[in-house]
Amino acid sequence: MAASGAWSLQLLTVLAILLQVRADVAFVSVPGAAVQKKEVRSVRQLADFQASAGTGWSGSACATLASAGIAVTLALWRRSNRDASLVTAGYAPAKNRFERKWWYVEETRDPTTLPVWQRDYRFGFQVLRRSMVEARKKGEKIFWDVRVLHVEEKGCRVEMLNSGLLGWMPRGQEGQASFEDRPNVGDELKVECLACPMQRVNKEQKYSPWPNLYRRPHKAQPIFSHYMWLEKQRAIAKAQELEAGMIIDAVVHAHCPKGLVMTLDGPEKPKGMLDMVDISRKKSAHKWVDKMFPIGTKMKCYVVHADKRSGRITLSTKEFEDDYHVGWMLSFPERCFEMAEEAVQRYHRKRSAYIAWLQR
Repeated sequence: MAASGAWSLQLLTVLAILLQVRADVAFVSVPGAAVQKKEVRSVRQLADFQASAGTGWSGSACATLASAGIAVTLALWRRSNRDASLVTAGYAPAKNRFERKWWYVEETRDPTTLPVWQRDYRFGFQVLRRSMVEARKKGEKIFWDVRVLHVEEKGCRVEMLNSGLLGWMPRGQEGQASFEDRPNVGDELKVECLACPMQRVNKEQKYSPWPNLYRRPHKAQPIFSHYMWLEKQRAIAKAQELEAGMIIDAVVHAHCPKGLVMTLDGPEKPKGMLDMVDISRKKSAHKWVDKMFPIGTKMKCYVVHADKRSGRITLSTKEFEDDYHVGWMLSFPERCFEMAEEAVQRYHRKRSAYIAWLQR
């Protein structure tokens, strides 16, 4: 193949030179030794233009053919070099026109045993992000298995066991019994992904709408939490004891955009959620709720639902109001708590009557 390519190259080169001579764009003859000594270049002198009555080729046609010949010559030269290269040695030229689909090859090795530079980070980010999106559509949480690689002062470096993707677990999310207790290197933990950055965050250029103005000390990595896994197990255990319609005691643990996070009774201090729309039958603002129910406030809550599989505990206090005391939970919550039992019984009777009316 290389010999035929070289022969075609020589032949087309000669034809291109002849066509250039025909088009009057080349020298008539290459200067000989005598001319070279005198340093004089013998260039063909063009006469005045006279219309030719013959049927020969015009100069423009010859120039076009010469350009085409040069292009074909270069193409054949590149092809001959590619077919004769060491990279394609041993392969049939007809089967070496496209890149091998290496991404179809199934990886059977453990990703955590591979060097970091050989791990498929794109696969790891895609699996992590898409799994979280699909779980969120179902209203569920997804947890991952990770291994502790390094224990630092502010947290731990971990790697995911399914893809080898590296991540970071802050010290406050380690979930240990005390702040001094730390996980050991090599421990395998169940964690929830709190934040998964886009992979492009580490590659933004200065002309990007979101450029990296400052050099990052470390690459942006997913943030995991073992504490959320422990909270999930505590909530599942507490949900087995609760039934819809019960009145329980709770303490305000934290304020969040969705509402109030409540700490329930129990040695493990499980958590429940009191939504903003479930505090009162009257619409309330976050500032007013934060003022009336600061962190540490003891409250009575009505159990709306306790999912024994996922551990989601939904609480409410608007059932403590009736038609004549709408909005009292925002102004006189202590009076509503005193009449909680009676208010719940009234609410159940009213709900049963309404259901019976719908089924009439």
